[in-house]
Amino acid sequence: MAKKKQTVPYQDRILQQTFTADGSTSSIVVGFIPKSVHEFEIFVAGKRLRKNAINTYDPAAWEIAFKKSDLCKQLVNEYDVVYFDKQHFFEWDTILKYIIMPTPRQMASTTGRTWFSAIPFYYIEWLQEINPEKIYDLGCGWNIFKKYYPNIIGVGAENSDNESFFADIHDFVDDDYILGHQEYFESVFSICALHFIPLSDIRKRALDFASMIKPGGRGWLSLNTARMVERDPEFKDKDTLFIEKYCKKQLATLPSLALLEIDLTVSDEYIDGNIQILFDKGQTK
Repeated sequence: MAKKKQTVPYQDRILQQTFTADGSTSSIVVGFIPKSVHEFEIFVAGKRLRKNAINTYDPAAWEIAFKKSDLCKQLVNEYDVVYFDKQHFFEWDTILKYIIMPTPRQMASTTGRTWFSAIPFYYIEWLQEINPEKIYDLGCGWNIFKKYYPNIIGVGAENSDNESFFADIHDFVDDDYILGHQEYFESVFSICALHFIPLSDIRKRALDFASMIKPGGRGWLSLNTARMVERDPEFKDKDTLFIEKYCKKQLATLPSLALLEIDLTVSDEYIDGNIQILFDKGQTK
């Protein structure tokens, strides 16, 4: 009689290690090799530590990591080109710059040879690490990321009867909106939607965005310097290096700053932005 094959069910394991704090150590070494940050939790004095501090975006490293995911496989099936670096922005921008669609990302992803940037997923995955019930996308445009993350709530300024309305919520992110959403979001992001201001107001815009994040929450703000420079006569004749130094000076000391990336290689990067500001408001219990 042939033996029946059995599959051993998945089983959680609890591994305990004791560490003695000396008041200066900022890292610990665990006694096992995890396959991902989602496999384990570390608690200190009853509080769950952040699993990692996000690193500066590395196109090559993210491409290797992201291509292992089912999400990336889905994107590859849906679009002709899934790109990870700014060079591809140059390529599709040259081809499609005269074609107008309701949103730039929609233009790149639905016209002719379709292109889709994998760059935002790097930051959205970081937002997802704290397991938020909802992630709000302010100025969501096409609201395409909701397709891949059902917990995303898109907020758009277009009227609901407009053919360009793809949002879940109709609202305009202005001063009144910001005041009405103080410490409101557990997780929130905005890509190239909140930069229609003079460059001299960039620090205030970043602080206003951060003020809407709850204690313990995270946020990601992406900006395109070109939109701010064209609204600020003081900077219209300044070169890229001057603008980069100015932005760093304004943003480097922001409270709760987890990561600041300024890459003006593409001076008018209207898909993913050329400034990335990430906020982390502390530990979760």
